[in-house]
Parts: sequence; structure tokens; C-alpha cells
Amino acid sequence: MLPLVGKSKAKVTIYTIAEKVDVSAAAVSIVLSNRHVGTRISEATVEKIRRAAQELGYVPNLVARRLRSQAGTRQIDLAVITSFEAPLALIGEWVRRLQEAMDASIGKDTRFSVAIELFHAGRLREMSALLQSDRYNGMLITNTHPDDDRFLENTAFSFPVVVIGRSLKKQYCVAEAPEFVGRNAAGLLHRAGCKHPAIMHGTQLTEMTRNRLAAFIDAALRLWGRPPQLLVCDALTPEAANAALRAFLAAGGKIDGVFGVTDSLLQGVYRLLHEQKIKIPGKVSVVGIGDFETPTFFDPGLTTLADTSAAVAQAVPLLLQLIRGEQPGQHTFLVKPEPVLRGSVRNEKNC
Repeated sequence: MLPLVGKSKAKVTIYTIAEKVDVSAAAVSIVLSNRHVGTRISEATVEKIRRAAQELGYVPNLVARRLRSQAGTRQIDLAVITSFEAPLALIGEWVRRLQEAMDASIGKDTRFSVAIELFHAGRLREMSALLQSDRYNGMLITNTHPDDDRFLENTAFSFPVVVIGRSLKKQYCVAEAPEFVGRNAAGLLHRAGCKHPAIMHGTQLTEMTRNRLAAFIDAALRLWGRPPQLLVCDALTPEAANAALRAFLAAGGKIDGVFGVTDSLLQGVYRLLHEQKIKIPGKVSVVGIGDFETPTFFDPGLTTLADTSAAVAQAVPLLLQLIRGEQPGQHTFLVKPEPVLRGSVRNEKNC
């Protein structure tokens, strides 16, 4: 039995929507299964039906409609929707965490498959999979651009969707508690005795990375009395991070503590510091996010704050609950992962 997330409400059906919009149940069914193109249903009516479904929190009965049964075994087909711009290693880690969470949540009589669908940041609305109501039983969407978030806030899907790393009013979401990561990263560096903190991020900020940046800056102003150094990278890759830090140090910049909004950036930081024989954490303490399974393979091990498994562990039962046709009593679920302390931050033992 899967754990429930929040309290269930009275079930909303196509008949509930039909009554609200004053159309036939057949029209509602046609629209929510994206079969209205070429019919006599007007665009205005299509929009009214979708809006009503969104406002009422409608979730189709996928157990009856799309869960396939073969010799008593059910098949659940899921998709992870992420951007091309997300680091490849991060995508792989999402799939691994998803597999672990699914294995822990479903019974022996259920099989599942996971497909990866990629989109260009800012162009989520162009994905054909979002319009095919019978392709997947549910989707996890992550690594979206602000333009994608605006699209999601104004779209009613005909299948269960959980958005990870965002707080959107009209979608089910799992996100970091605001200010949690940035504030704690600054606190770790401050307690380590750092005097010249920096935060490294990309040129494009998502809701999650923007929150991390803002919280770190606010905490730095409170702890050090001045803003941190900003190290801005052209891309979320080790190479871009290496180039940004190299240019900063070559220009006479000074840091003794770095917080990276993704671990892929910190791979580049580690490499450059090792090349220049700048000891970690003796000269520079480093704090990461924990998006990958590799922090223990950094040398020294990377201290991390936000663990991907915490978000996935919350999102998967939520998605399965929606697939069963149950309706949680809330839309946004916040997680506060425990920091994992390793050797990349100065303390009494590694000074």
C-alpha cells in the first residue's frame, strides 16, 4: 500500500466538469484526451473545459483507463521530462533515484518503465508528449526555465504530472523549502572561518537556483556584512566553471569558500584548485548540492546540502497517488534535506 500524501477530497469526474461548464460529458472526455482537433468544439469551449479541470483538480482514472494488465501484472509507463541544458550526469542520477523510489513503492504485481524526454529550456510547450494523453501514465518534470514555468502554470494536463524543484500554484510540485539551501551553505562556510565567500552559478537561473542564490546573498550580508563574490559561468559544465574561476583568480580575485548551485560546476572548481595546488579545504572550503551520486569521489569528499533523493522520495509516491486517481489535499510539498558533511569544508579535524 502506497503512503498517502495529505488528505483526499471528493473525486472529480468528467461529469463534474461537464456540469460546471454546461457541456456534455462526451465533450469533456474528447477535450481532456486531446481529440478535439477537427471537431465542432470551439476553442473557447476547449479552454473553459481545461480551465475547469484545472480549477477542480481533475485527475483521470488512469487505473481504469490506461494501466495495462497481462496475467495479473500491471504496467506503469512514466516519463522524466528535463532540458537538454541540464548536466547529463544529473539526468542519470534522476533516473537512478527514480528507480530506487519506484522499487520501494510498488508491489510485485506491477512493472514500470521510465522514458527520458528532453526539451530546450524555455520551449517545453513544444513537446509533443505533453499532448498525447495515452502515451504515459504520469510525468515528472524538472529543470524548467521561467518561460516553461509560466506555461505550466496555465496548462491543465489530462494525465498526472509532478513538477520537481518549482512551486507552481496550479501543478503538483515538490520543491526545496525557500532559503533553506542558500542559507545553510553560507552558514557552513562562515563556521569554517571563511572570510571571502563566493557563489558559483550559471547565466540562466531557474526558480530553484535563483532561490539558492538569493538566500546565499542574504545570509552573506548578515554573516559577513557584505555580499559574496559572484562567479558566473556560461554553462552548467565543469569546463565553464573552470574557465570562470581561472579568469577570476588571474584578475587578482580572492576567495576562501565556494558554494556551487550544481555539482557539475564544482567538478571544474576542484580540477582548477588541484592544478594550481590550492588545497581543499586548507585554503578554500567547498560546498555543493548533492545532485549526483559522485560527491564521495571528489577528493576530498564534497560536503553537500540538497540531496536529489529527498525530492524524488517525495515526488514518486505523490505521482503514484495521482495515477491511482487520488487527490492530495495540497499542491506544493517542501523538502528540507539534511546536510551531508565531508572533507571539503574546514573543521577542527582537517585544518
